Parts: sequence; structure tokens; C-alpha cells
Amino acid sequence: MLISPQLAQNTLADLTKACDLPLNPGELIPGKGEFLDHGHVLLGDIAVRGYKDKGLWKYDDRDIRRAGQALAGVSIDTTDVVEAQVPSRRYFDDRESYDDWRRADWRRTLNYWIYAAARRYRRSEVHTPAAFAYDPANDFDVFDPEAIGFEVNIADDFEADVWSSRYEIGSHGLPGELTLEDLVLHYGERTIAGTRPLALLAWSGTHWVLPRAYADMLDRWQERERTLAERARICTGCRAQGSRWGWRTVTPSGYVTLCPVCSGKAFETYEGQLDGVAYRSLRRTHRSDEYLCCLCRESRAALWDHCHEHGHVRGPVCPSCNTFEGKGVAFLRRNGSAQHLLRCRGCREGRTLPSRFHLDVVLDHLEEVERHGRRCRHRPHAYRTEYVHGVHLIILHCDAHASMATWTREVTAAEAASIVRVYVDAALSGNGPG
Repeated sequence: MLISPQLAQNTLADLTKACDLPLNPGELIPGKGEFLDHGHVLLGDIAVRGYKDKGLWKYDDRDIRRAGQALAGVSIDTTDVVEAQVPSRRYFDDRESYDDWRRADWRRTLNYWIYAAARRYRRSEVHTPAAFAYDPANDFDVFDPEAIGFEVNIADDFEADVWSSRYEIGSHGLPGELTLEDLVLHYGERTIAGTRPLALLAWSGTHWVLPRAYADMLDRWQERERTLAERARICTGCRAQGSRWGWRTVTPSGYVTLCPVCSGKAFETYEGQLDGVAYRSLRRTHRSDEYLCCLCRESRAALWDHCHEHGHVRGPVCPSCNTFEGKGVAFLRRNGSAQHLLRCRGCREGRTLPSRFHLDVVLDHLEEVERHGRRCRHRPHAYRTEYVHGVHLIILHCDAHASMATWTREVTAAEAASIVRVYVDAALSGNGPG
């Protein structure tokens, strides 16, 4: 019997009340794209498959009960421990690609938490604008390269050979002035394999340790996670292997893996068949899932993207591209994005973009032209802090320097409109982005 994620969470919580593991049953409540990787949620080293039923993700009640009974039987001896291998710089070395960073590796994740917390602790001691203060509600995903360069900066610190001065390990076993309490404050609720490892991490006086049974379980989780992820990269049509997530396509029953060639054979290519058509006039006969996504042209589309201001259809898009459209500046920098937005006849004829993209165009423009000093070649990060009397107050932040330099620019509404017009004209002429 298929059950809802909420019922699955409650069932697992009841079965694991006396569990020795610091388990988080809430892992069964799927977030957006939760099943994109491989269609399973791992609790400890146990994989629970997700099923899509009538557009909703569910679990098999039998799978939840089997997992709950197995986890309830796990015994953790806190006197039988192994070294956790943290903190260690080596887990940040020899990274080759984004996929390498995203591969399941519980030791690297623990090390990331420690050094990220140490960096935040250090930044809290330096006077910075409130716009850059740490906000737990807006924390970034682990190893998310779009997170305004925060994770990249940690690796850059290592490469810049400033490790000894900023991250020297103290007698308490943590880098800099970081304490275990600060680490738990920032990352205590984070999970690996559906468990909270910081609840079991302990200082022996010379190194950090974890219970042997728990470390062994994390090793098994790591291997299982990698195996499932590798299996999900294989096209179900031709058995070719793609990159992580690249070929995952949503269907009414869940995700499948199809390479662009197999997707091209299975679904129709969108060539502007509905350009200029009002979204509200679409009939059920116009099914978006009969097409390839008109943005990535690799995955099956799932919905019709349309301009909310003019009401015109832009084209069929997959869930991943539809979500990415909300990423603002990052979306605008993606090849083809500007042309996609201008599929709307109203935007095209008005030489404009939907108003929600105007500020993003301005921020991207400032990041392109502004630099911290004449010799700095690093692209800064731009943020709007307020909009008062028709003026955007923009803060620019260059974190390539130890001083983490910041400066401000004021952009009037008229200047913003001009920047957007230039951006759109360049896109329409084929000389700009997209």
C-alpha cells in the first residue's frame, strides 16, 4: 500500500523511538527535486524507493516498516570508536568537477561543515554590511556552486596558501577560534544518511572520533548512494552513461533516464508552434509533455512556460529548467535564456522583459563592468539592499581580497530601464546573451 510522506514519517518515528541513531524521520518529506538523483531516500544504509502516484510522491508502507525495524535494531557503542578524520584539508584537494564535489562522501561533508563554520565565525568578527551577515534561514546547500561563491572561497583559501594563518588547528581540535558549540549552532541539524552526525562526534583530547558502528554504517551509505547515483546516469533506451542529473526526465510515474538522442526520438522538438498564443486559451489537446524542453532540449517537457505579464506562451519546459528560471542572474547568463523570455510577443514588441527580471539584468551589468580597483580582475557580487524614491541602492562585494572590499552604486529607475533596453536589443540582434 502506498502512503503519504507524512504518514511514512510518523510510522518511521514510532518504529525508531528507542533507536540509538540520531535519526531524522523528516528526511522522508521530499523537497523539490528530492528524487531527481536516483529515486530513493537513504536512511542509514537502507534505501527507500519513492513512487509517484497521481502527481504526488509516496512510499510503500512495507518498505517504511522494514526500514524502521532495521534501524531500531542498530546498536551504537560510544566506547568503541574510530577516528573521524576531521578536520582535514585533503578532502578539498584534487577535485576535478562539479560531479566530484557532489559524490557522496561523508568525511568530506563533515570537513566542509567544519571549515564553512570556521569561515563564518571569522567573518562575524570582521565588520561587514548587514547584507552579508549569515542568515540561517537562507543557508546554502552543501557544495552548491551557485551559492554566491561561498563554497568556492573555502577552496580558494587553501589554494592561496593562507591556511596556517586563518585555519590553524587549535588545542581544541577545530580551526581558528571555532568551538564545537558554534559548529553545532550552524550545522547541528544537518544530516548525512538521514542522521545527525554532529550528535555523535566527540573529542578524545587528541582527535575527533565517531562510534565504529556508526562510521561503518556511513561507509555503507556512501557506497550505496554512489551505486544508485551511477545507475541513474544510464539511459534506459541505449544504456549510454551521462553526467549526474543531466538525462533525468520526469514522467507521471517518476523520473527516468533518457539521453538527448533517445529523448529526441521519443518527443517532438518545439519550433515555436504556439508563439503568440495566449496561455489561457490553450486546450487540453496541447500537451506540453509531448515535446522536448525548449530550453535544455534534452529532457521531456512537463508544463507550458508563459509570460505572466503579457499572458503569451513561451514554450514547453521541463521541471528543472522551470525551476532554474527563478534563479535570476544565473538564469539570464544561461545560453538561450534571453531569447526564450523574448518568445513572448508582448515582451518582444515592447523591447522589454518581465519586470521581475529587470533588477537581475542591472545586477548582471554591474558585475560585468564594476571592479574593485584598477588591477582587480575578479568579478564582484552585486546585491540590492533597498529601493527608495525610484533609486536602487546596490552593494558590490569583492571577496577575492582579505579585506572583502565592498562599495555601493545607486541606479535610478530610468538608468535601470535603459540597461534593460540595451540588454534586450542586444539579445534581439543576436549580439547579446542567449
